[in-house]
Amino acid sequence: MRWRAVILAAFLLWPHVLFAADFTNLLQNKAPQALVSDKDATVFFLKTFGASLELPKGLLQRRRDHSPLPNGLTQHLSPLVANLATWHLTNDLLAALDQGNASTIRSVLDRRQQQLKWLTPSQPDLPALMALAGTIAQLQRPDPTTQPLSPHDSVFTLWLHEHYPNWTGTPDSWLTLAQTEGTAGVKKRLRDSWDRLTTQDGRQEKPLQEDPAPSIHRFLRHFFLPITTAHVRATLLQLHVGNERRAWKHWQAIRQWSHDRKNEQGLQRLCGTWQWLIHNHQNHGDHKTVMVYPPPSQYHRMDPQPATIQVQGDTVYIRWEFPRGIVQEESLLLSEKDQLLSGSFVNNLGPNGNITGRRIKPCREIGG
Repeated sequence: MRWRAVILAAFLLWPHVLFAADFTNLLQNKAPQALVSDKDATVFFLKTFGASLELPKGLLQRRRDHSPLPNGLTQHLSPLVANLATWHLTNDLLAALDQGNASTIRSVLDRRQQQLKWLTPSQPDLPALMALAGTIAQLQRPDPTTQPLSPHDSVFTLWLHEHYPNWTGTPDSWLTLAQTEGTAGVKKRLRDSWDRLTTQDGRQEKPLQEDPAPSIHRFLRHFFLPITTAHVRATLLQLHVGNERRAWKHWQAIRQWSHDRKNEQGLQRLCGTWQWLIHNHQNHGDHKTVMVYPPPSQYHRMDPQPATIQVQGDTVYIRWEFPRGIVQEESLLLSEKDQLLSGSFVNNLGPNGNITGRRIKPCREIGG
């Protein structure tokens, strides 16, 4: 009976394989760059995934009639799209930083600036990261300086390290300065620091007379930009992975909701009273019984109650677990406009055979 186990495993696992494949396609091909609100997220989601989830037409036309969405969908919809949007934003910024092209970085930031207000409540680290990325883009130069090293370069760099040793974690750290005051704040600190340097001529100290631009540029190129870029890249990677993980959880929840909804619709097709004829291949005996399947909301009142019952398309899978460890599995097909069930059963005691069922009464509430 190994082939039955393979078919059963495929029946149970195939939806989850499809979920993973759909999620990969979701990440790679769906880039909600222009979304700026939960309303936009809803429209994007319904337009992009409504058909694959087999949502009712009324929901797919929600942009016109504003019909409410099911609770099982609404709690995951906007978070999924926000995580997806942030995943693409961090992906684009990482690619731009890898290129080291200031115009590419600015282009990414400009395209996503309006989206930032919507994403910030769920992504509080984004504004600071985008501010740092903007500072990096503004301070980058296309080519390194070709001027010879000044004897004051090392003195200037040492002075900066001594007076501003912290890159993160303090109010006067370099990254805090870049986040709060941007490029202007960084340049002002560097120029003020140069002005505070002096040379000693005998016993008299005099301000440096040289042009500070080459020394400032070397500090930016060899210290500020590499360290700031490494910090931004590391934080972006953490956000990137975190948003993919959270998006996957919301996507699983939505697909499970869709799967459960389809199964519930299938169970509704099964609802009713059935006359079953069970033929046992081992002893060639026939057994008649009446099976009553209630509406899905009433399944908890069945006695005995199936351990598992799933309907996918016209395929019905039922698993029963009885006392003394007896387990029976039934694989059936609905046909003749849901008036006929036919298939086979197998249990762990060995007997197996055919099942034929005909609906003899329509669906009704238990106790009704």
